[in-house]
Amino acid sequence: MEPLTQVRILVPQHVPSSDSPARPFLPHPRRSCGATRLWRAGLSMITLFILALEWSGLSYAQVPALPLKQRAFLMGTTPLPGVSRDFLGALKLVASTGELIMYWPAHTGIGFQNDVERPMPGGGTYVDIVRRMGLEPVLNLNPWTVAPGRGIVRNDGSASSDFGAADFQRQMVREAAEAARRFHPAYFCIGNEVNSVAQMLGARAFADLIRLEQRIYRAIKTASPRTKVIVVISWSQLVDGPASPDYSLVGRVSAVCDVVGLTTYPWRRYATPDAIPPDYYRRIASYTSKPIAFTEIGWSSDRSQGGSERAQARFLVRFLELTRGMPLEFVHWAFLHDLSPAAVGGIAVQRTHLGLGLRRYDGTPKPVWQVWCNLHALPRARATTR
Repeated sequence: MEPLTQVRILVPQHVPSSDSPARPFLPHPRRSCGATRLWRAGLSMITLFILALEWSGLSYAQVPALPLKQRAFLMGTTPLPGVSRDFLGALKLVASTGELIMYWPAHTGIGFQNDVERPMPGGGTYVDIVRRMGLEPVLNLNPWTVAPGRGIVRNDGSASSDFGAADFQRQMVREAAEAARRFHPAYFCIGNEVNSVAQMLGARAFADLIRLEQRIYRAIKTASPRTKVIVVISWSQLVDGPASPDYSLVGRVSAVCDVVGLTTYPWRRYATPDAIPPDYYRRIASYTSKPIAFTEIGWSSDRSQGGSERAQARFLVRFLELTRGMPLEFVHWAFLHDLSPAAVGGIAVQRTHLGLGLRRYDGTPKPVWQVWCNLHALPRARATTR
C-alpha cells in the first residue's frame, strides 16, 4: 500500500482573512524611447532574473528546459507551510503557481460533511476561503482508511472491513451528496488509491467498494451534474510492485468515475528519472479512455534515500515528456514544502515522505520550484471536449 495515503495536511483552526493571492513582483522599467534605452531596460530585466536565480540558490544548470510550449491541464500542490508554519503564506504561494488544491478535511469518511461545513474564524468555510484566493478545492472523500494494528478498515471509526454493509453505504452516499449539493465542486474525489483495498483485502472487498463508489457517483451527479468525479489508483503500487500488474482494475475504476486519478512516486523503483520507461504512463490508454488526473506526483530529494534536488527537477521534466499528448485534467505535486525529519514517526509520516516538497523545509526554493513556476507560466491551451 502507498504509505503517502496517510499523510494529509489538516486545515488549521484559524485561517486569517486574505486579499488576493500574492503574485511575483516584477519591477517595471522606466518608460523610454529609442533602441538604446529599450536594450538597456531589457538587459536590466535579464540581470534581475539572473540575480533572482542566484538569491534563490538556483542555477541554469539545475533548471532544465520544459518539453512543452503550452499546457492544457490545471496545476496545484498541497500547502504544507514548512518551518514558518505560515499556512496563509503557503496558500498564497500555491495560488501564485496553480489553479486548484486537494482538500483533505480531518474526517474523510463519516463526519466529512460536518468538517467541510464548519465555519472558519474570519468568515466562511475553508472551501469559501480557498475559492476567494483563486483556487478550486478538490474535495476528497475516502471510504477506507488504515487503522494501526488492523490494516485497512472502513472509514467510519469501526474496525470493520465490510464495505458492502447497507448502513455504511447509505451514510457514505449521504455525506457525498450533501457536500456536492452545498459546494458544487469542480472535482470530487470519492476514493483514494483504491487498488490498496484489492491488494490487501482481496476481490470481494474490492467488488463491494466499487459498488459503493458507483452509488456515490450517482448521488453526486444528481446533486451537482457538472462536478467531475474522480477515483484514484496508486500507479506506483500497481505497476512497480513485485507481482504482474492487474490492469483490469483500471477498467473497473474507470466505470465509476469521470476522471481516473493516479498517484505516482517512481523514485522508489527507478534510480534516475531517465530510467523510467517511455510507456510508463501512456500504457493506461489501453485500459481507459477517460481523462487522467495526477492527484499526487513526486520525486524525493532526500539524500539519505539516494535522492537529489537535481534529479527531482529532472523528474518533473521527464514526467512532462512521458505524459505529453495524454488527456490530462490536472497535475498536483505532493507538497509545497518538505516535511521536517523530526516529523517522522508511526504510520502517519515515514522516512519515504521526506524530500518531496517543491521547496525546502526552511522555506527556500529548490530547483524543481523554478521548473514548476516555468510550467505554470506557459500559455494555457484550450482543453479538448471530453
